[in-house]
Amino acid sequence: MSPTTPRPSGALAAAVATSLLLGACGAPSPDDASAGTTTPGPAPETTAASEPAPTAEPTTAAPAPSSAAPTGTPSAGPTEPAGPAEPVKLVTYTGTAADAAFAFELPATWAVDGEFTDVGGTVAVVGPDGAPVGHLSVLIAWGAECGPDCSTPPVVHLGDVPGSVPLSASGDFVVRSVAMDLTSAPEIRNAYGWPDSVRLVTSLTDAEVPPPTGMLPHVMHGLGSVETGVVAPNGVTYRTVIFSSVHDFATLEEAQAYVASEEHRQVQAMIASFRA
Repeated sequence: MSPTTPRPSGALAAAVATSLLLGACGAPSPDDASAGTTTPGPAPETTAASEPAPTAEPTTAAPAPSSAAPTGTPSAGPTEPAGPAEPVKLVTYTGTAADAAFAFELPATWAVDGEFTDVGGTVAVVGPDGAPVGHLSVLIAWGAECGPDCSTPPVVHLGDVPGSVPLSASGDFVVRSVAMDLTSAPEIRNAYGWPDSVRLVTSLTDAEVPPPTGMLPHVMHGLGSVETGVVAPNGVTYRTVIFSSVHDFATLEEAQAYVASEEHRQVQAMIASFRA
């Protein structure tokens, strides 16, 4: 297949705070109804033969209860729940490739390996262990050969995450994850040099492109395009962007488990932050 130039499309895309009020309850005030006055009655008559009033027997007050703390070993109080995990520190990578200026965020423990040229190229994003977690390509023209086999085996769509800012040429994009299982087709897997039976690809994809049911084994990523205003040798002013992450697994279940991992969430967030 001869090189093809993607056709840009356009479309536009689009905290909850919680508070807790604590109140202190004060001591109740006396009841006014029980604080009324009493009117004295007439004084009693007295006579010479009246006997003195009996003397009241003294009473002994009961001892006040002791306020001392009870003896014994106090039981441990309830365990405080663990607080929220520390947010991942991010850094911003900015660059220019093939006249397209761009930026994206990545975890501070990751790094960009490689450099772009005036005509574009590809750089890798590597994790703390130096293993690639993503690749970014900015190209003047893009095309793909059919390869040793033009069949399009089925893929499993594992979800989309919306991009943060629409691209200047193709508009809204999503970060799409798809997986292909070639366990039953080892000849195709070997023809493309897969190290395992299942490949998971997460990539920047034009939001207008519906989730696929089948793909070429070596072209499982999406595309986007950005406007530069600079006419390239092929006569176009936009540039093609391929931002993807590729992982290989022995089984589809392992790929699905990785999709639920924190690293995959960070990959999605990194690709979704791309802007140009």
